[in-house]
Amino acid sequence: MRVWAEEWANNTVELLLTFPMHPLALVLGKFLASFCFLLVALASTLLLPVMLFALGTPDLGQIASSYLGAILLGAFFLSLGQLVSGFAKDQIVAFVLSLLACFALFLLGTPFIATALDGWITGLGSTLARLLGVTSHYAVFTRGIVELTDVLFFLGWSAVFLFLNGLYLEGRNRRSFGFLFSCAIVLCMGLGLVCNALIKDMSLGRFDWTAGQIHTLSPASKRILAALKAPVQVTYYVTPEEDMPTEIKTLERDVLDRLEELQRASGGKFSFSRVHMRASNVLGTSLDQHKLTENALEKRMLEKGVEPFSVSALRQTGSVSNLIYSSLGVAYLNKPEEILANIVPDSLRELEFAIMSTIFRLSLEKQPVVALLGGEKYTLVRQVLEQEKYQVRDVLAQEHTVLPVDADVLLILEPHQWSKRQAWELGEALARGQKTMLAIQAQHWEYDLRQGTVVVQRSDQDSGLDDVLAALGVGVEPKVLMDEQTIPVRVARSQVDQVFGGGINLNLPIHIVLTKNAMNPDEPITARLENLFYLWGSALTCNQDVLAQHGIEATVLMSSSNKSWLIDQPEALTQALLTSPQEGLAARPVALSLRGQFPPNTEPIPDNAEHSELPEQSLERALHPGELVLIGGATMFGNDLLENNIDFLLNTVDYLAFGPDLLHIRGKKPVSRAIFDIGPQQAMLWKVLAYCLPTLCITAFAVLRAWTRIRRRHVFARTLEKIS
Repeated sequence: MRVWAEEWANNTVELLLTFPMHPLALVLGKFLASFCFLLVALASTLLLPVMLFALGTPDLGQIASSYLGAILLGAFFLSLGQLVSGFAKDQIVAFVLSLLACFALFLLGTPFIATALDGWITGLGSTLARLLGVTSHYAVFTRGIVELTDVLFFLGWSAVFLFLNGLYLEGRNRRSFGFLFSCAIVLCMGLGLVCNALIKDMSLGRFDWTAGQIHTLSPASKRILAALKAPVQVTYYVTPEEDMPTEIKTLERDVLDRLEELQRASGGKFSFSRVHMRASNVLGTSLDQHKLTENALEKRMLEKGVEPFSVSALRQTGSVSNLIYSSLGVAYLNKPEEILANIVPDSLRELEFAIMSTIFRLSLEKQPVVALLGGEKYTLVRQVLEQEKYQVRDVLAQEHTVLPVDADVLLILEPHQWSKRQAWELGEALARGQKTMLAIQAQHWEYDLRQGTVVVQRSDQDSGLDDVLAALGVGVEPKVLMDEQTIPVRVARSQVDQVFGGGINLNLPIHIVLTKNAMNPDEPITARLENLFYLWGSALTCNQDVLAQHGIEATVLMSSSNKSWLIDQPEALTQALLTSPQEGLAARPVALSLRGQFPPNTEPIPDNAEHSELPEQSLERALHPGELVLIGGATMFGNDLLENNIDFLLNTVDYLAFGPDLLHIRGKKPVSRAIFDIGPQQAMLWKVLAYCLPTLCITAFAVLRAWTRIRRRHVFARTLEKIS
C-alpha cells in the first residue's frame, strides 16, 4: 500500500523520475522489492512442511505446487496493489482501495457470488468467474496440478497491471492524459479478457506433481484400451451449459477433457460424442404431445436408463432443485450400452476407473462370478459387489454345501465349524487354481455395561480350517492381538442408546486401526488404501519351511503397528491386560497373499462324503497355480463396518477376478495422510517451533541489521572526526 503512496506523500516521485531510467524500470524495481518481501514471508512458513515430513508422509509435489500457486497469486495481488497505490497519496486510502480490489477479484471466483450475479443477469457471474476470478485458478495448484493456462492467467494480468502502472507514471502530467489512460485501461482489460476467453478451454500443458500422478491417465488404462478387439464408443448425455446451475456449469467441460485425454491415448480404440438433453422434454403434459413427439430423444433414452436427476442450487430465494442430465453411455461391439448415471463434480475423481472398468468388463467374453459364503452379517457385501456389476452367487455354508467349481472367485467370510468334507473341498479348489479370499474370525467380544461397570468377555470360534492352512504353511495366531494404535468404539448401554446413538466410548487395544504405514506399498491391493478398522482381528503365522517346500510365495499385505503385542486367551479383559508390556512389541502380519501351485489333498474324500455328492467338474479339474488372500479378521467386513473397509474388499475381489490393472486405476485418488502417535509434549514442541522460530529468526535478523547500521554510523562519524 505504501509502494507509491509514500512517494506521493513525501513528494519524492519527481526525484525518482529524474533518474536516468524508464518509468517501467522504476515500476519493476518497486515490484521486485515487494515480491522479494513476499518470498521471505512464504519462506517463513517452510517449517510447516518440515514438520509434516518429520511426523508423517506428505505429498511433496502437492506442497510444491501449492507454494507455486501462492507465489503467482501473491504476484497478481502485488501488481494490482501497486497499480492502485499509484493513484492514492495516502497509505490508508491505498490500503483500503487495494484490499477492496483484491477481495473483489477473489469473490468473483467463488460460487456464491457467481450464483448471485447469474440470478440478476444469466451467465454474467459464471463468465466473470472464469475470466477474472482468481479462486478457481489458484485451487488447481492446491490439488498438485500445474496448468499452463493458470500460470499464464496470473502472469498475464500481473504484466497488465504493471504496464498500466508505468503508463500512469510516465504520462500523468500530459494534457488529456485522463482520457487516454482510461482508454488504455479499457483496451488492456478488454485484451486480457479476450485472451482469457480464448485459452480457458485450451490445453496448453498440464503437469501432475502429485505422488503417483493421481490426476494423470494411468498406464493401465492405455494397456486396456490397446488390448480391445474393436473401438469403444462413449456418449455423454448432458444438459446444455446454459441450463446448468451456476455451481456445475464447468461439469461438461471437465468431463469432455477427460474423454479427450482417453481418446488421445487410445490409438484409435476410443471415441466419444456429446448429446445435449433437457429434462423439460420429458416432463410435459398431455397438451405438449406434439412437442414431445418432435423431441422424443429424451423419451427413448429413458428406456436405456438415461434419466434426469435432481441437484441443489443456491438462489437469492434459497436452495432450489434442478433436474439435469449427466450420464455416460459405453458401447462395445454388439453388447448393450452400459449407462454410468449421475456424473457430478464429486465423481470426477473416479471417472477414469468407472469408464475403464466398464470397458474392461464389456471386453470380457464371460462376466466373473463371485461365490459368497457368509452369514446374515455380510448381506451388504453382496449389494456392494452387485453394484460393481459382479454376478454374485450366495452359497450357504452348511455341512453338505458343495463349493461351486465354476465361480471365478471364492469369497469366504467368517467360516464357522466347517466339516472335513468342506475343508477338503477348499484344499481342492486352491490346488485347482480357484482364487480365494478367506477372512477368518477367531474370536468375538461381548460388552456388558450393566451395574455401572464395563466387562468385556471373549468367546472363541473354530473355523474348522486350521489343518488346511497348516498344510500350506500359514495359520491364525491363537493368542489375542493387542495394539496401542486404536480408535474409540461407542457402546450402547441400553435400547434407548441404540435408538438415539448414545452410550460410552471405549478405547481398547482390541479396537485396532491399520494405517497406511502398515500396508505394503508394492502390492496393488494395498498400495493406496486409507486407514482400516481391524476390529477383533488376529495375527497370522507363517512357516517359511513349509511354504518353501511347496513353492508358495507369501507376501505380507498388512501388519499391525510396531507397538502391538500378544496375550494368552483370557476369558475377559482386565485393566492389567490393557497396558502394553515393556518387551514383545512388534509388527505382526494380519493379511497375507499366497501365490503359486497349492498342494493337492493327499487324503481321500472324507468318509461322510460320496463322489456322487460332488460335481463331476470338481473331480476332473487339473492342477493349476492359484492365489489365496488370507485375512485374520472378518468383522471388518460386516454390515456395520463395511463402509470404512470397502476399498480393501473391492481391491481384493477386483485383483482376484481381473488382475492388477484395474487396481492401478482405482488407486489413483488422494490418500489419507493423517498423522498418528503424536504425544502432547511432541505436539507442543512443534507448535512452539512452527509459531515462534520464524518470528525469532526475523527478529534476530532485524536486530542484527540495526546493530550493524548503528555500528557503521559510529565508524563513519569517528572517521570524519579524524579527518577534521
